[in-house]
Amino acid sequence: MKIFKLIKPFTLTVIAGICLSSCLKDNTPPPLAGQYYSVPNLISFQDNGGSDASGAGYGTTTTPYPLYQFSLSLYNDTAGFAAIIFYGPQGNASQDITVKLAIDTAALNAFNAANFTNFVAPDPSTYTFPASVTIPKGQNQTYARITVNNNSTPDPNANYAIPLMISSVSSGTVSTNFGIEINAFSVQ
Repeated sequence: MKIFKLIKPFTLTVIAGICLSSCLKDNTPPPLAGQYYSVPNLISFQDNGGSDASGAGYGTTTTPYPLYQFSLSLYNDTAGFAAIIFYGPQGNASQDITVKLAIDTAALNAFNAANFTNFVAPDPSTYTFPASVTIPKGQNQTYARITVNNNSTPDPNANYAIPLMISSVSSGTVSTNFGIEINAFSVQ
């Protein structure tokens, strides 16, 4: 009879444990979702499909920054890609917002360490990007075109990546999760 007295509390404990564990939710937010609902006027990189939505798409790795991969042909004098800069979470910018951009090699090093990758930043003379872009009043995004010089002779065995960061904004708050993106590219 003592065994039957123990089975009931044990069964209730197991059932309670199952019920409580089923209430746990996945803490991995979809791209750009996490902080957008709690921080107004957030400026960030958006999932990088490029200006014609044919680019890298969703980041393939997000620890500690999103990674986008592009395949470039240097026989095209416009080889490059467009980084999408987004104002959110809701509505459009109430004024023109200047977004300053920079290269963050420390972020690339952190990405490599976290993901056991060996991306290297290309020589700055081999690519160009705008120092700043503007999100126009009444809109919620803009593009920053990164162009790889067609006269450069990159090492075909190197894993290149341009670690682009939003260094400052004239209005709003830079996203802590999506204020840096790693743009890897291979040359064909």
